[in-house]
Amino acid sequence: MVRFLLATALLALPAAARDPLHTWTDKDGVLHVEDIPPGKVRPMPRKPAGQVNIPPQKRGERWWEKRSDAPPDEIDRAAARYKIPAELVRAVIWAESAGDGGAVSSAGAIGLMQLMPRTAGEMYVEDPVDPAQNIMGGTRYLRWLANQFNGDMLLTLAAYNAGPDAVRKYGGVPPFEETREYVKRVVAYYQQLRAQRKTAKQPPKAGPEKVVAEAAK
Repeated sequence: MVRFLLATALLALPAAARDPLHTWTDKDGVLHVEDIPPGKVRPMPRKPAGQVNIPPQKRGERWWEKRSDAPPDEIDRAAARYKIPAELVRAVIWAESAGDGGAVSSAGAIGLMQLMPRTAGEMYVEDPVDPAQNIMGGTRYLRWLANQFNGDMLLTLAAYNAGPDAVRKYGGVPPFEETREYVKRVVAYYQQLRAQRKTAKQPPKAGPEKVVAEAAK
């Protein structure tokens, strides 16, 4: 996630510098996240930003099938405990560390869900390098953020990336390029996992734009 030092530097950017992110679900049930509202013409040709441009992958090459230090049972246990979709936890883990339990960012974020030491302590994580504790702490933090932002998935992810203060300051997803791309990337990963679940004939109970909100109740 974007660490607070980077977020502080970017807070100087005016909110008007970027349009707010817009979301909608198409006829295939795919959640789109874009800078331009549906139906509005872009001012100049550009690559669609609704979903992260993830190239097609053959079976066995999909990101969730690659080696990961994230124990599946621990993800499911944390997701159930804090009522966060397991697919969302997995998507955050992949966006944050690509499943590397020993990952440490230049700003000091640690482990699978890239917890800052202060956040880890606040989430009762004694050893953030331990995969089980990191997953439990990161999922607890997602739950805490979801409660702060009324279960809004985009705001929850934006706050996980840039910090809740930045989301409150801008009244939505901050106009930080890294944060905006992070939100789109996690949503795209989440959609891939939902599609896999649907293929396995285990359809989710709610649309992606509502699932965090429902879990917050």
